Amino acid sequence: MRESPLGRKLQHLRLLTKLEVMKKNFRQVSPEDFDVEKLLAAAREGRLYVEEHEKGVSEEEIKKEVRAYVARVKAFVTKDFRQSADALWEQLLACDELFELMKPSPKARLCRTFNKYNVVSMIGVQREKGVYEPYSDRKFDALLEPDVAESPYRRYLGAGIEKYALLVKIRQIVGQFRL
Repeated sequence: MRESPLGRKLQHLRLLTKLEVMKKNFRQVSPEDFDVEKLLAAAREGRLYVEEHEKGVSEEEIKKEVRAYVARVKAFVTKDFRQSADALWEQLLACDELFELMKPSPKARLCRTFNKYNVVSMIGVQREKGVYEPYSDRKFDALLEPDVAESPYRRYLGAGIEKYALLVKIRQIVGQFRL
């Protein structure tokens, strides 16, 4: 079997630091130069690096996950908002500025489908405005995160939204649904 030029290069590969890999120039490989055995050997030895592509979540998937998440606390909706709670959340999801807050951050480790911190903060703002019963943060947390004794999201129920303009936007939307 004739050894390909890529195969010879793979023999001389060494373990590179992440910075070296990022600085390295890459070239396109033709099928004739490709040697699967050498490539597998490099992977087994930990000398193979691949570029990770950002795995994006679609807007519809984010909306679906947020709807399912806030449905967990539907039992805490006050009588005044019982009929309009779903429509209120649809309005929040339709607002571009607020929807941006719900998108997961690229480096998120915990909440990869949507930003739970901001969604929990929005629930807290709505609780303050009377959409949800004024139960304790612990009760809300027990429904939102039933698999965890105490989640990191609980403290965001009372945090509100950092940007004042967005906080006002949420309050305006809630005001539209007030009886």
